[in-house]
Amino acid sequence: MCTRFRVSLDFGRRLQPLVERAFQSTPEKRRLLLEMVERSFVEECRRVRNERGVDPENDWRALTAVARVLHAWTPPAWFDRWEDEPPRSLSS
Repeated sequence: MCTRFRVSLDFGRRLQPLVERAFQSTPEKRRLLLEMVERSFVEECRRVRNERGVDPENDWRALTAVARVLHAWTPPAWFDRWEDEPPRSLSS
């Protein structure tokens, strides 16, 4: 879940006792505990995203803008030979 929600492993470890307790509980209590754990992951994900200033909508807009430019781009001929050429010395 840490990977899925992109939160720290430490956060997941703090919730691990609740998950273990859920699997020792009745089905109804298990469901409630696991829902609570998942909500906690969602909230932590939201908190981390806001802290980092990550905005998926802005990321998508940037990706779309770059894709439009590259879609019509024809690379120069030297670009096809990029890997064939020996590396250039920075001292020259």
